[in-house]
Order: sequence, then structure tokens, then C-alpha cells
Amino acid sequence: MLRRLKLRADGEPKKSVSKSEFLNVITLVYIVLIIAANVMASKVVLLFGFLIDAGTLTYPFTFLIGDVLSEIFGYKQARKTILLGFGANLAFSFFALVGTFFAASETAVELSAAYDLLFSYNIRILAASFAGYIAGSLLNAASLIWIRKLTGKKYLALRTVGSTAIGALADTLIFTFAAWAFTVPLADMLAMAATSYVVKMIFETVIATPIDYLLIPVVKKVIKDESA
Repeated sequence: MLRRLKLRADGEPKKSVSKSEFLNVITLVYIVLIIAANVMASKVVLLFGFLIDAGTLTYPFTFLIGDVLSEIFGYKQARKTILLGFGANLAFSFFALVGTFFAASETAVELSAAYDLLFSYNIRILAASFAGYIAGSLLNAASLIWIRKLTGKKYLALRTVGSTAIGALADTLIFTFAAWAFTVPLADMLAMAATSYVVKMIFETVIATPIDYLLIPVVKKVIKDESA
């Protein structure tokens, strides 16, 4: 559990949060966002006149966390968290699917029918979602490190926006074409992919990157070096 930050006389926080404590919390938040996006993707919503799945509204936050982890702890730690998120999402999907195999109680027929409809996954769409997630998230983390090696540590916005542009493109294209190829017209697939990609990039540029500028220095300041 995170300890409360102690304040110095000048009001500045002391380094009182261990690396493991921070990683435990951020990994938990990351897993919650991944599972939430997976469930929310079942609902199609209208956003500024465009149809997108509701998961698009929460999924970009995972790229924000990936940026923070890659920037502070490096690619290996970001990859570990991404793989943990993948495993948790896979386990959740499996157990949710198992629940659909049991007969419904007569006292909750409508609720059971809604549950079965929500969690009787289309295997192709589920596989496409997992493939897009793992490719996009790993590319996002790796490309942030790659951009930093090329440009140095001064241009955080270039790294966060650039890495998301690469990761989100891979995620969006893989999911869209793996899920809908040969069942949806090409023009419709391209429109869905473009809308989803634009939403993710707007989120990264307008919301995630400013948060990164605020959050990353604070995290670096308050995390205690456990090896000291």
C-alpha cells in the first residue's frame, strides 16, 4: 500500500514511494483499463456523428500508462506490464465465457440472457482484439525508447505522440482487418479504422501528453530507489 508522502519544510514531497509500490498500483490501473475497454467494446456509441465502440473511450489511457512506464522504467518493465494486462484480459474473457455455459435461473432470465449476449464472444473478434492489443502496446513502448535514442531526452511530446502514432496505427489496422475482413465492405472498414485512429491520436495529443508532462516528473521525484 502506498505510504503517504511526507513533506519537507519547503513543502516539497520527499521520496517515500518505492518502485515496487508504484508499479503494483499502476499495473492494477492498467489491467482495469484493459478489461474495461474489452467489455465496453461491445457497445457502439455515436461520437460527434461517428460510430465507434465505447472501448475506444478508455483504451487510449493504456497508451498513457505505457508512455509513463517506458519513459521512467524502460522497455522491459513496460513489456512486463503489457503482458500482465494481456494475461489478465485473457483470463477474464475465459471465465466470463465459462459463465455463459450454465443454465439461467428462472428468477433472472432477462439478466442471464443479457450476460450471455455480452460474453458469448465472437472468437474471431476476440482474437483480433488480442492481436491488435499486444502488437500495438509493445510497438508503442518500443518506439518511445527508439525515438528517445534518436532525439535525446528533451522532446517528450515527440516521443509520446510519435510512439502512439505507431502503436495505435498497428493496433487499429490489425484489429479492424482481422475482425471484419470479408464480412464488411472495405470502405466501411477503412472508415471505422480512420475514426478509431483519429480518436486515439486526439486523445494522445490533447489529453495524454499534457498529463505525461505533469505526471512523469512527479513520479520520478517521489519514487524511492530501493537499491540505495
